Amino acid sequence: MKVKSRKVRKNITLSKETEEKLKELAKRENKSQSELIEELINEVYKEVEKKKKLEALNRIKERRKYFKGIDPNLTIQKIKEQMGSEL
Repeated sequence: MKVKSRKVRKNITLSKETEEKLKELAKRENKSQSELIEELINEVYKEVEKKKKLEALNRIKERRKYFKGIDPNLTIQKIKEQMGSEL
């Protein structure tokens, strides 16, 4: 069951042209202007989040060359053991 979150009143200003577009979209979608704005913001936010994750993945891919040749099964304990034997 999805719980509705508490609503917050915001005062925004739009150009007359944008206001008319918002009214038309809300009417076409049979939604309130607030619902429409909230949905549009959430859609844009999802895209921003995807972009951030993709950028992080690309950073990982760029840095993987620094980890070439490292045993993926190497643990901290194994490193300590190796360092202890070298002392």
